[in-house]
Amino acid sequence: MKRYGLHVTPPARPFIGTLVGALLVVLLVREAVESPPAETPPQGELPTAEPPAALPRQLDVQGHRGARGLEPENTLVGFDAALRLGVSTLELDVGTTRDGAVVVTHDPFIRTDLCLAPGGEVIEGARGPLLIDSTLEQVQSFDCGTLNPDPGRFPTPPRERRPGERIPTLGEVFDLARQRSHDSVRFNVEIKAAPGSGQTRPLEDFVARVIDVVRKYDAVERTTIQSFDWRALELAKRREPRIELAALLADDTTGPEWNAGLVAAPGEPLAEWVGRLRVPIDDFSPDYRLLLADPEAAERTIASFHRAGVRVIPWTVNDTKVMARLIDLGVDGIITDRPDLLLALCQAGAIAVGHRSLRAEASEPDLPVEAAGRDLE
Repeated sequence: MKRYGLHVTPPARPFIGTLVGALLVVLLVREAVESPPAETPPQGELPTAEPPAALPRQLDVQGHRGARGLEPENTLVGFDAALRLGVSTLELDVGTTRDGAVVVTHDPFIRTDLCLAPGGEVIEGARGPLLIDSTLEQVQSFDCGTLNPDPGRFPTPPRERRPGERIPTLGEVFDLARQRSHDSVRFNVEIKAAPGSGQTRPLEDFVARVIDVVRKYDAVERTTIQSFDWRALELAKRREPRIELAALLADDTTGPEWNAGLVAAPGEPLAEWVGRLRVPIDDFSPDYRLLLADPEAAERTIASFHRAGVRVIPWTVNDTKVMARLIDLGVDGIITDRPDLLLALCQAGAIAVGHRSLRAEASEPDLPVEAAGRDLE
């Protein structure tokens, strides 16, 4: 889920006076003194971890970029693997080409560590061509299945190489799920945009093209639009009121340029701050380390989101002990590169796998929002 390689300047001042700021401070201190996380075990070997103590009724198992720890990311073979494993949601990223196609890829350019040139050659330079400077035919001519960009984290095996695998369109992913008769699987589609980057088409046009594809494949009721740039969420809801929304948050996306102009008041609870978006969100998706930095505070924050009918689904978790800790805190789903491990943990703990709505269960009214049709500033 790490944001893609855009040149973005972090906020000039700390995010003081909110739970986010407190969590980030603790996180930075702990990262400086704690040892690195345990390595992911070989495929099929489940690390020793006690089943979660507080079992949720359901857990949304989201395959990050398909199943990035097992197959090439954001490819049809990766999404197929995730479907066969039994995920409840396919998590993916989208961009657009020069001729307007919506393609599934994490970055606004062709990555040199992930893809080979059409003739099989290594791509020279720090990055390949921008998507918005390339046609769909050109984008799909690259081989994005031969290379493993991160063998340290995702060794082979279990991570497979798939020579010739190409960048798919969003429509092809919808078609794949239909062909495999996975009529209940959901799609968590990230709008990959960063304020002021200049590397993607204008945000309103970008969002409109994505929503149009979702509608074309009759997938509105099974799709969530997520983004670090919360303006994209407001635009998506304006274009398609039925679409679900997820607000992503990282340690460097707490500035008003990322958060649709929102600035937290001193001492304002996190759920209230997020609730001031001009559209209601369905999911809050932070970096999981923000939650684990202060579990007691995180548990209260998760409960406050639940009272507002908002699910909490952190990213990106690949260690089963960490997964179990997050489930104990009360999260509603987990985004992971290793859905095989999370699914095995759910089976061991008798946790049902699936997506549920909290709106009908909320004990308080939705967090206050302004009309979705109001002009964005």
